[in-house]
Amino acid sequence: MQNSQTDVWSILFWVLIALMFFTPLNERIQLTYRMLEIQSYLKQLESYLTRADRVFEEEARRYGCSEEKAKKALKSIKGFFLIEPVSMDPVGIIKRLEHLLKTQEDRVDDFIREVAVNASEAERSNMKNVLAANLALDIIYRVVRHIFLLAKKTKNYFYMVQLYMYLPEIMRIARSYFRALIPLKEGIPIGDSLGPLVAFKLGNGSKWREVAKNVIAYEREASGRKLIIIKAKGPGGEVGKPGDAVEKIVKEHDGKVKMIIMVDAAVKLEGERTGEVAEGIGAAIGDPGPEKYKIETVATEYGIPLVAIVVKEDITEAITAMPREVAEAADRVVERILDIIKKKTSEGDVVIIAGIGNTIGISQ
Repeated sequence: MQNSQTDVWSILFWVLIALMFFTPLNERIQLTYRMLEIQSYLKQLESYLTRADRVFEEEARRYGCSEEKAKKALKSIKGFFLIEPVSMDPVGIIKRLEHLLKTQEDRVDDFIREVAVNASEAERSNMKNVLAANLALDIIYRVVRHIFLLAKKTKNYFYMVQLYMYLPEIMRIARSYFRALIPLKEGIPIGDSLGPLVAFKLGNGSKWREVAKNVIAYEREASGRKLIIIKAKGPGGEVGKPGDAVEKIVKEHDGKVKMIIMVDAAVKLEGERTGEVAEGIGAAIGDPGPEKYKIETVATEYGIPLVAIVVKEDITEAITAMPREVAEAADRVVERILDIIKKKTSEGDVVIIAGIGNTIGISQ
């Protein structure tokens, strides 16, 4: 009798195992488990976004905006987007894209002026960066929520699994934008400020002038060469128009520029060290198109070599407070630039050095 009961329970056990692993029941259980985990991620994203809203609203109130107006203004700009120009007819696409980017920039500038009435130019630039981080968190939250609700609505297990697999990386990027809020608000240099930091170290103490919108140029001599060093105008969070600046300086010298050296931060591969310096050829600038196009065009027109020097860092390090390894790499980049100039140019030559990136926290 005892053996008979044991056999029955054993059979029931294996039947349940079979039901769980070889029927839709297993899929339903896993789907429910994944949904609960994704919901917890969504709550975390929502809390990031809520706190990001609070940071922006507090900054707006600090510069003379009422709480109600700040909330209303932020709500109105959520979901702000840019439609890229048609690419079926590529003629003039750069000009059209540049026009759209300028219109977008003007719209954001007007928005910041409305909510930060008493802020200085640098403080408004920093607020633009805070807004950018806020909008990035907003779009991440919206997209994750959309896929989650679509999977739930259609009971599509594959949507849910794909989202679940990507979520650790999505959350890593979202956390970086959230952690970037305080450095951006306080005007602390970020990883992307590497280029302007190198330019500052090269040009510090030299006379400077504004050569394009939010771009300044130092002039100094080194080993008998004339160095023209450009960077975005600080200490506010600006990137400026380096393409306009390079184009203007080359034409001021009738194209008699021996070399253009561009310095920027670059995303590292896993396994590479933060702060690793690499050298290459081309326009080192993470631009949607117009600024890079201008630099490449003027360099090609006058046959000027384009040298690129980059410092490797993680994408999350680029938007948060500058890591020590990146700050230390700036000194090595300065040494490498001066070494390249000595080896590849002659006395009396003109060399343009462009420090590309967000100049937040780095003055002239």
